[in-house]
Amino acid sequence: MYSIKTKLVALITLLIIGLFTAAAFLLIREKQKELTQGIFFQTKSYAELTSENIVEDYNLFLAQKGFIYFNREITAAFTRTQDVDLIQIFNYGGTLLYDSQGEKEQQYDGPERIIQDPMLIDQIQAHNPSVFTEDGRLIFLKTITTVDEGVNFAYVDINEQPVEAIGDMEKVSYFIFPVLDEFAVAYHVDYSNLDDLLRTDMIRTIFLSVLGMVVGLFLSFFVANRITKPIKKLTEGVGIIAKGDFQYRVKINTHDEIEILGDAFNQMAVDLDKSTKALVYKERVAKELEVAQKIQEDLIPKQLPIMEGLDISAGIVPAEEIGGDVYDFINKDDNNIMFYIGDVTGHGVPSGILGSVANAMFFSKAKDASLKQIIIDVNAVIKAKSPANMFLTLCLLNWEKTKRQLTYVNAGHEQMIHFNAQTQAVDLLKGGGIALGMFPDISKMVEEQIIQMNVGDCVVMYSDGIPEAWKSQKENYGMERFKSTVQQFGNLPSATEIRNSILKNVKEFMGDYKQMDDITIIVIKKTS
Repeated sequence: MYSIKTKLVALITLLIIGLFTAAAFLLIREKQKELTQGIFFQTKSYAELTSENIVEDYNLFLAQKGFIYFNREITAAFTRTQDVDLIQIFNYGGTLLYDSQGEKEQQYDGPERIIQDPMLIDQIQAHNPSVFTEDGRLIFLKTITTVDEGVNFAYVDINEQPVEAIGDMEKVSYFIFPVLDEFAVAYHVDYSNLDDLLRTDMIRTIFLSVLGMVVGLFLSFFVANRITKPIKKLTEGVGIIAKGDFQYRVKINTHDEIEILGDAFNQMAVDLDKSTKALVYKERVAKELEVAQKIQEDLIPKQLPIMEGLDISAGIVPAEEIGGDVYDFINKDDNNIMFYIGDVTGHGVPSGILGSVANAMFFSKAKDASLKQIIIDVNAVIKAKSPANMFLTLCLLNWEKTKRQLTYVNAGHEQMIHFNAQTQAVDLLKGGGIALGMFPDISKMVEEQIIQMNVGDCVVMYSDGIPEAWKSQKENYGMERFKSTVQQFGNLPSATEIRNSILKNVKEFMGDYKQMDDITIIVIKKTS
């Protein structure tokens, strides 16, 4: 049987081997990161400095069949860097004009070398320089000028949307720099010098590691007896912590670094306990949010009812996972269909909950004859059961098939837009009313209205997410632009086409700006 001291010496020796191996690996890895990043930025700078000159030399010499003079300039360009082994020149149309590897001795004199790769064509014709990594990622380098940092660049895709930056260890296959919107110069990166340097550093590191391990082996004999007991405690503690008992603590009173290590171990257990609880809470909240989103999606009508005499289309685009906008279609009886659109203050989970409550109440009240009474009753419940700072604006409509009549009650919601097919005029229908949940009794604040519609007319119901859609911090969509859009598309043959055209127009206006509020729309077109 081996003594504890012998085992500890062996353990410390193995630990030292592991530490030196890890340290050697990390040192080499850091060196590789440094060299890889250096090659990236040096090659980028080299390309920035030489691309225009290379194109100028091409136009001056090679395009005029002066291969010898051009080759002399290219050869001189290669002497200024060890990290580029191939230079190619393309024109904007995607034709390879020059290849330094294939044209070392003489100028190419064959058929046009047309590039077939669509991705390479995109790079050649792009406004921004680009890189293609050995991992197959295509990244564009957009120049950014700021007051604080001066000229810098950002990593973007072909549409100038931010993408993940080049990694510390990510190698570049080639750069492509556009020149004068007519040419593009490709620089293929050579990492052979990096590999040679890493190989040399690895040999040195291995030698130093072996020397350190030998010294460590001798030192381990001197400290083995002193650290045997606390090391055993720590080993036992690791096993207990690994089983999930984060309340376990080791007690070490050696008054030296081992005691500090024991204190650090105990603090690690505390931190692990907090991190584990936080992770469990985060997963639970994410799951609950997913369930809430699914519930809200299920509340949105999957199919719109068939309304004789009307063509209906509706849609909602939430700003977050849980939206505050609501709409629904409810068959009151064989002759009446009630439907509504509403907007709860704010968005997110609280607004989604209040919207779901309102959805259920309108469904339960659907059999009441009067739209106004339904609004009054639902308001009373919302006022009594919802927070004082949360309200619901709503427009409630009813379609009576027999009379071909559309009536509505507005409770503080956006005014509906009416498109007159005969005159091509666009008007706002009467609004008014007050949001649900503000006062206990709103019976004197709301009234039922009739919408006069002729065949071909359409009415657009919407939430404020459309007129308040922003394209920048200073400009939003606005009602005038919205009315003009309805006037532009109001003659389209179906409600769905009108809805899609409006939403597309809003999306194009917003561009890449963040959607700040839920967008909901219902289009009603009279067909007979």
